[in-house]
Amino acid sequence: MNTYRQSLLDGLTIGLGYLPVAVAFGITAKPLLTAFETFLMSFMVYGGASQFLALQMLSASSSAAAIIIAIFVLNSRHFVMSFKINYDLKGESLLKKLLISSYVTDESFALSANVEDERKNFINYFIIFITAYIFWVVFSVVGYMAGEIMSEEWVTASGIALYALFIALLVPAIRTHYKYLIVAVLGMILHFIFIEINFIPSGLAIILAMVLAAMFGLVLENRSDRV
Repeated sequence: MNTYRQSLLDGLTIGLGYLPVAVAFGITAKPLLTAFETFLMSFMVYGGASQFLALQMLSASSSAAAIIIAIFVLNSRHFVMSFKINYDLKGESLLKKLLISSYVTDESFALSANVEDERKNFINYFIIFITAYIFWVVFSVVGYMAGEIMSEEWVTASGIALYALFIALLVPAIRTHYKYLIVAVLGMILHFIFIEINFIPSGLAIILAMVLAAMFGLVLENRSDRV
């Protein structure tokens, strides 16, 4: 099979997986954003979990600075994934590496790790990544438009997609090791405590809970390496 065609099929596979989540994001965004703002968030941020987190923080009236910091912390893993992609493209220009790095996601990164060596080049990666990206952006807008014809009760109920997404991200990790469950539960407890402390803004509470739980996870990781 032509390598470009195979890359297109790979991109379509990822895109079809994004479809229901993108639609859920668009529906969830309707009470908080305009259609154009929803499009811009998917177009510029392109991060499923981070976009849902942004909606949650917007609904809690968090500041723009808090939202940016929280999304940065959540998406910091993309630096590591991008380094690996750049290694695959070590023969390409810096501009091409930066372009590809902008479209790396968990799913596209996982797929790129298993492609044949002959497809580990800029064109094939671009086809895979941009196809998935188009699905995410387009169906975010489709979800928003669907929200226009749905009742307010259905739109409000769609907010459960945020929790479903994070559970879906968490369960595979928990199966790998119990320490991920400990970190997740600790993060929830810390967030609850910080929220109850009235002088800590909700946006800052999320960031503090994320950072402290992640630091505890790092301690657990180091201890397990020594054992």
